[in-house]
Amino acid sequence: MLQSIRDNSKGVISYILIGFLVVIFALFGVESLFNWNPTANKVVEVNGEKITQVELQNAIARQKQQMMNRYGDQVPSEFLSEDYLRKPVLDNLIQNQVLYQAAKKAGMTVGNDLITEQISSAPVFKNEAGVFDNTRYRQALSMMGYTHATYTQQLAKDLVLNQLYTGLASSSFTTPNEIEQLIALSYQTRDFSYFVLPSSKIKESVVVSDEEIADYYAKNPQAYTSEEQVAVDYIELSVDALMADISISEEQLHKQYEQGLASFVAAPERHAAHILVENQDAEKIKAVREKLAAGEDFAELAKTYSDDLGSKEQGGDLGFTKGDTFPAEFETALAGLKVGEVSAPVETDAGTHFIKLLAERGSQAPSFEEQKASLEEHLKRAEAENIFVAKLEQLKELAFNADSLAEVAKEIDAKVSNTGLFSRTSGQGIAANKLVADAAFSEDVLQDGNSSEPIELDTTRAVVIKKTDYQPSRLLPLDEVKQQIVGVLTESKARELMRTKGSQLLADLHAGKALDELASAEGQALKTAAAAKRYGSDVEPEIAGFAFDMAKPTAEVASVAGFVTASGDYALIQLAAVNLGAEEIAEEQKKAIVAQVGNMNGLADFSSFQGYLKEVADIDQ
Repeated sequence: MLQSIRDNSKGVISYILIGFLVVIFALFGVESLFNWNPTANKVVEVNGEKITQVELQNAIARQKQQMMNRYGDQVPSEFLSEDYLRKPVLDNLIQNQVLYQAAKKAGMTVGNDLITEQISSAPVFKNEAGVFDNTRYRQALSMMGYTHATYTQQLAKDLVLNQLYTGLASSSFTTPNEIEQLIALSYQTRDFSYFVLPSSKIKESVVVSDEEIADYYAKNPQAYTSEEQVAVDYIELSVDALMADISISEEQLHKQYEQGLASFVAAPERHAAHILVENQDAEKIKAVREKLAAGEDFAELAKTYSDDLGSKEQGGDLGFTKGDTFPAEFETALAGLKVGEVSAPVETDAGTHFIKLLAERGSQAPSFEEQKASLEEHLKRAEAENIFVAKLEQLKELAFNADSLAEVAKEIDAKVSNTGLFSRTSGQGIAANKLVADAAFSEDVLQDGNSSEPIELDTTRAVVIKKTDYQPSRLLPLDEVKQQIVGVLTESKARELMRTKGSQLLADLHAGKALDELASAEGQALKTAAAAKRYGSDVEPEIAGFAFDMAKPTAEVASVAGFVTASGDYALIQLAAVNLGAEEIAEEQKKAIVAQVGNMNGLADFSSFQGYLKEVADIDQ
């Protein structure tokens, strides 16, 4: 039911606006039609147009929902707070406002047919047969934090912004010479020889004195100062853990099933079809009414006259509804029909509908065996939640003045555990939870020695903690960190010795010695790389990267260089040739490079345009 949804909806970023638009537009949508209040307090005014508190709150809520849908419980709680989200969400609303204003000023619009086409062609809204499915459509929007009332209008806005981006991007250009240079660089290869002098022998010869150790220790106290640490006892209450100790009898299960069966109402499902006439087209409405009255086939009339592009080819077939799929006026009219009857014209925001009831069916109550597992889960969870609430209140009261949580645990039949010492950032297990760490280092727990208030880890888990040990931040004794310092100084000295050794080898090369001769003298194998690429060759990436940064050799001047690697070894390289990608490349690859450069230039132009619009905008916050 595409068209009938259209005028009831605004939206999210269209599924089909991918690639650059996903990055650039990251749009949040606008307020629910049902919650919108034109007199709501403004948060900001952009060139005379308001962004209201309602819009901001809805955008924040949608952003939270999208983050939770994507990352689940991996999202830190502080990332979902309004304080954290408010500024980036508001900035995004402002940016999209100035962009949309610029697009409107340029006369950019989209028609209803394009909106319908985009929705009906989006794979996310199609069923296994590849046909638009209204149920999937609604479910997908719900998962993204949207309603029908917040979809198609925003989709229209997204498409306008896409026009704006496309117009700017297509105006950027790249010269053939730039493309040829890029191809030459992208497909460049290099011929070089090299050997690596390991640092292991030099490290074995390095001596670090006690004076050097003491001097380094004195000059770098921050490197050897421990974080303050605390250890806490804790009692954790969990609905899931409580459920494991609960047994439900067959009698309870049957009783619950019978109660559910008694209240079960076989809600009818109705199979609907419609002919939609948009824009109050009186002539078309009259023609449809007369042809229906004359007994002409409803499905054929839908194919001819309906403005709902998503259902007209199916004879107006919309599938089954349980009474909550379509607008209220539509559902009311449908419920008043007998199978085979067609309604009088019904007005909704989408237009005028002629509705036909194709079939009706009632739902059947599930059997006991089908329901048994879910009934047991439901009863266990309900009982566990009651126990959880009672025990949590009891825990709070008993822990308040308790000298130890062990006494409290006995009273409520729980277990006491201990975290061991942990810092603010090094906790393991429950201590890795930021809420627990914050409470452990709070004045109330750390300094006053009180038990914490119950800390809700989520809606079904809570803990109470109490300090058992504390270690303040301190400078670690020299004896404790001596070997660490020896390692640091050994590495530093070895690197300096490797640089000196490398300089000597480079001098020998410049003096006329051959690279293979030097490699042999050092007991190392000379390696040769022919037509090596910057990435994806057999050469170690660090060495290949350095070789590609070396100057091109000439007939008069050899290109030789060396460097100390990340592991402390020394690599000596002689560059023989730079091959500028002169070989022919496939036309498809060339087109891909041209497109990539165009996209990069277009994105840069669009980014500059965004910045300019925001800079000159009259923004009143």
